[in-house]
Amino acid sequence: MIMNIEAFRAYFSDTAAQDADSVYYVQFSPLCRILQVTEDIKTELHLHDEQALPYGKLLGLMGQSDDPLMLQLYLTAAVLALLVAAAGVLMIASSLNSNIAQRTSFFGLLRCLGATRKQVIRFVRLEALNWCKTAVPLGLAAGTALVWALCALLVKLSPTYFAGMPSFGISGIGIACGAVIGLVTVLLAAQAPARRASKVSPLCALSGNALPVQAVRRAANTRLYRVETALGFRHATAGKKGFFLMAGSFAFSIILFLAFTMAVDFMHHSLTPLRPYSPDLSIVSADRTCTIPSEWARQLAENPVVKRVYGRMFAYGVPAAIDGQAGTVDLISYEEHQFGWAAGSLLEGSVAEAMNGNGLLAVYDGGIAPHSGSTVSADFGTGTQTLPVVGVLSDCPFQSEPGVRIFICSEETFRALTGQNGYTILDLQLTSDAADADVQAIRNLAGSGVTFSDQRRGNREAIGAYVSFALFVYGFLAVIALISVFNIVNSISMSVSARLRQYGAMRAIGMSMRQFTRMVAAEAAAYAGAGILVGCAVGIPLNRFLYEHTVTANWGTPWYVPWASLVLIVLLVALSAALAVRGPSRRIRRLSIVETIHAE
Repeated sequence: MIMNIEAFRAYFSDTAAQDADSVYYVQFSPLCRILQVTEDIKTELHLHDEQALPYGKLLGLMGQSDDPLMLQLYLTAAVLALLVAAAGVLMIASSLNSNIAQRTSFFGLLRCLGATRKQVIRFVRLEALNWCKTAVPLGLAAGTALVWALCALLVKLSPTYFAGMPSFGISGIGIACGAVIGLVTVLLAAQAPARRASKVSPLCALSGNALPVQAVRRAANTRLYRVETALGFRHATAGKKGFFLMAGSFAFSIILFLAFTMAVDFMHHSLTPLRPYSPDLSIVSADRTCTIPSEWARQLAENPVVKRVYGRMFAYGVPAAIDGQAGTVDLISYEEHQFGWAAGSLLEGSVAEAMNGNGLLAVYDGGIAPHSGSTVSADFGTGTQTLPVVGVLSDCPFQSEPGVRIFICSEETFRALTGQNGYTILDLQLTSDAADADVQAIRNLAGSGVTFSDQRRGNREAIGAYVSFALFVYGFLAVIALISVFNIVNSISMSVSARLRQYGAMRAIGMSMRQFTRMVAAEAAAYAGAGILVGCAVGIPLNRFLYEHTVTANWGTPWYVPWASLVLIVLLVALSAALAVRGPSRRIRRLSIVETIHAE
């Protein structure tokens, strides 16, 4: 029943200490330091910590949590945001640098007309900002449209969680931040190319040499490679800054991809569509004791619409000694199916030993967990007995009270320790053709003395929530992959365009198109090879750092080398570099030698 406070006190006036059982909810004003104000409230009203409890998850979403795990998530988000910003700066700078190299003689002519270095630098910056007049509005419009589409999709996939989300909302803060980030990124990216353009000598324009002549201290190595291959490597490594930017943009593609693949593991741990053990129906003992007859499991298993039946027995809050230290444990029984599912969460030890009745499985709870070889001594109902811990699981479907550890054993072990035969919970998984009438028949069989839970709708909503999360995670990885492809193709194309006159001269002295293609391929291979080495050298440790601060810190799962993601992004970079060679080769093939020499 729901009633106002006056009616409650009128009807229940004989209840002692009414106000002592009241709960007050507090909403804070925007931009308030909630944790500090909460401490002030505790001091002013003389409250204990357990009397004034902030909602940790809500504070975490608001960025005001001091929980160590949330702080680690904040650190992870900050690192990923910096990586995205750095990748944007590096990729734009690479394109600007190639564009400047292509127009070296133009900047030399500006110097001939009296332009100072500061004016050239200002010219390049204004040119970059001029791009923003079109790029920033287009980016904001495309981003807003994408957010609208994703919001509509979220509402459709998971209405329980996202029904209140507006489909066509406008975020002023988001638009402003997007515009500022775009402008700042372009200005940062334009610094190095602007300085390079300002250093162009007027003699370059007067002599007709678009590219500055660099002193050759060592000839190209033609012992190991063909002449055109050696020239390609030479072109790639001749300019240290250009090589760094090009290889760095390749490397950042790998670093970004490896950094964000951690989100896939985080998603699988924090939100899964349905665990293998997720039931459609549950029959639960009303008083949380082992009072559900074990014969029910056999009867329900014979029902044609029931795919699987599995039960558990619980012993809650049993005083125990864990490695000699006093504590409290919850003991739970598993049968064959559940032990098979638990094997996927095994951190150490053996599930088979526990299934055979030779010990217990401990569940990691974020603290110092018992390890294989630990012992648990307790009286579960048939006298004090000591059992070894034969394995540790990263998680389980159940939660315990704070300070209570969960241990899992076989049904035979549970019966021997407690003397109980019935189940506390019976879970059922149904076939796809199960109808509401079949569920009602099972409900009638269970009777009114138990709690009957139909979780089919919740399972469908959980799948929708998982699909929503997966859409963002895999979609973002796909965007990173596409950006990598476009950046590599664009960078190689701009690099070739900057040397069109030089390539025309090479063709004039007899270089064939096949040799030209090999030369460009060698140049692309140099960038890709250096980028892959640097990307793997930085990306793998970064992946480990982020994994340990998100997944390991929350669930105890140890880091592993993401071989599948690593091979995927390396192949993508290599294929993109190979694809980038085709465009410039076709472009040079269409131009005559005279057109190539005079290209600007």
